[in-house]
Amino acid sequence: MSSNFYSVGLNHVGAYQVSGKPFLLVPTLPTTNDESVRIQFPNVTKSITFKVKHDIRVHFAPYDITVPPAFDFTTDASTSGNYFIVLANTTHTFDVKCKEVFFSTGNASSLTSGDVEVFAELTNIPAGRMFDLEGLDGVSS
Repeated sequence: MSSNFYSVGLNHVGAYQVSGKPFLLVPTLPTTNDESVRIQFPNVTKSITFKVKHDIRVHFAPYDITVPPAFDFTTDASTSGNYFIVLANTTHTFDVKCKEVFFSTGNASSLTSGDVEVFAELTNIPAGRMFDLEGLDGVSS
């Protein structure tokens, strides 16, 4: 009898082929124009959908042009424009595996509660098994 114990991991194809566990959130909104909001997931994502009423920037590293890079990241998302803009009154889905995502806006004062909705499909892979995206090309510089 084998003593090997197999469990899900980042390269476990089956974890991404099945329907993901739902994760719904109406996040806290940024209070300033250059502040990012961090959304952490309990498991690695299969996909993330943003439904927005105002333009937002979605990124995988913090966005803050007024503060030196965050403790966990070598540089922030603002350095080279490493973000994706989701336009007002649209829905956009990112088919991506990650354990956290950030969003920010150029006009925080125009946002009200419910203007940003997040839906994620979660795999059964624990977030602790996901590598940090720090320093990856296209995430930070």
